[in-house]
Amino acid sequence: MIESQTTNITGSITHIIQKLENEKELNPSKLIHLIQEADIQAEDLIHWEDFNHPTKDSYGRKLIHQGDDFEILVMSWDPGDFSTIHDHGNTKWGAVQIFGPAEHATFRLEDGQLSTVARWQVNTRDILGVSHTLIHQMGNPHSDQSFISFHIYGVQAKTDKITGDSRVFDLDMDQIQRTDGGVFFALPEAEINFVESGITSDFHTRLRHRIELSRRLLKVDSTTNSTSTKIDTVLKKTFSVTQLPQFLSELNKHTDAKGHVRNSVYWKILNNELREASYLQDELNARSEALDNFHQYAEMYDSLICQPMLESFMSNYLMFFKKGFVPDISTKTIISLGAGTGLIEKFMLDNLGVQHDNLYGIDKSESMVTEARKRIQADVGDVLKLDLNVKLWDIAYSGLNVFHYLEYSQLEAAIMKTASIVKQGGWFLGDFITPDHMRWYPNVVYSNDKKVVSLRSPRLVEDDGKLFQESEIVNVDFSGEQLIVNYAGKHKRFLPPLHRIRQYFMDAFGGEVKLYDAHALELIPVSADTCESTRYVVIAQKR
Repeated sequence: MIESQTTNITGSITHIIQKLENEKELNPSKLIHLIQEADIQAEDLIHWEDFNHPTKDSYGRKLIHQGDDFEILVMSWDPGDFSTIHDHGNTKWGAVQIFGPAEHATFRLEDGQLSTVARWQVNTRDILGVSHTLIHQMGNPHSDQSFISFHIYGVQAKTDKITGDSRVFDLDMDQIQRTDGGVFFALPEAEINFVESGITSDFHTRLRHRIELSRRLLKVDSTTNSTSTKIDTVLKKTFSVTQLPQFLSELNKHTDAKGHVRNSVYWKILNNELREASYLQDELNARSEALDNFHQYAEMYDSLICQPMLESFMSNYLMFFKKGFVPDISTKTIISLGAGTGLIEKFMLDNLGVQHDNLYGIDKSESMVTEARKRIQADVGDVLKLDLNVKLWDIAYSGLNVFHYLEYSQLEAAIMKTASIVKQGGWFLGDFITPDHMRWYPNVVYSNDKKVVSLRSPRLVEDDGKLFQESEIVNVDFSGEQLIVNYAGKHKRFLPPLHRIRQYFMDAFGGEVKLYDAHALELIPVSADTCESTRYVVIAQKR
């Protein structure tokens, strides 16, 4: 901490100092009002900027003014700067005004366990109150710009250590460190007054602490051109698969038997911290140039989606189709549109008698096709670019509601194109979802062994009079030697009414189209708007 530089203090700050010296009954609410009244500008604080602070320090920290019972500081936040989780020691009241895109989080310490209460983006010029009980964290994790923040901390009696005896919560070591200085990550022993052990935390709070600790240690190593053993240890703990029991236990606590979330605050924070873990892994693996958003999802897709869906309903409707419509399917050629990893198509080879040379799959995702080629013939391809002059097929198949991922303006054209590559008398078979699919859609999907978990945050979106289900997806994989976290992004699925899908196929295939509940395999009446399982199968024959 440097001494105060009173020669550079502007009128607005002088106004605050005079008010603080004369007012002895202060609290966060009054202080926020005072700062608003002073109308401080970022330009008033430039003399205390410290963007060249040592890399080991998690942010810059300079003193403007030291009073008998308060102090005023400026903190400087470069991209990537982040305080650790902390309180303010002797401070009884205070406030912080932020002049940039900061992230802020608050925490609760209860029965020795620290948990995240909230985490959010702060708007520029927002003012946050500080109380004696506040445990929080702030920083500049993803912005490409530096910014400063203005801090006032006060006590009820004169002391030379107004923010002294602060608690720094080191969740990597499960301890509380007491310090009189900056609340930085990886504090050197000389800056720690004493240590209290025995603190615990929930999964996502500890995960985020270790992520930010890792980033700070990596930044120090890159600046000093060294490689510390501590970063290797921290990263191993950050992505340790031994965290699975706690992760599953907390998920179970906050979700119901159908995988629907019961605690929206927990869900928002958990997903946020897992996204950060994914970003860190991408940084570590230098995978920012990955082939597509499915670069890790493809590796998890079978255990999360294909295998459970195959077992729950897809195998049944495939057998139903063979028995009731194409008993001689073993002699037929089949093109799979959106084949994914090829697992469903492999079922056709193994259980329906389809010949390997007669089955071919296409998918837009190169990563998916890479997986599919381990099982079937497959290429990267687009249904809208298929050429009927190249080959006609006996059966066109599309599983796991692939057609819903098309642009809504392309759906009818895609169905027409599909019909054009099917032989006269040939068939289309595929599954779709109803517009009310969200009443079934779970927030949590598990692999059979529960070592791979997909977290899904769906919402209905209206665009140009059309209805979509948008799902933000984070996948976590504990099945290997280390935890892998994949942020798969947001995916929109067009939700046309059943009668429109029926009409598109009738127009394209030129005859009757049958819709069946994908689970019950009961015929859906023409007048129906939905079905019990919210999944349905379309069977159409080309006339």
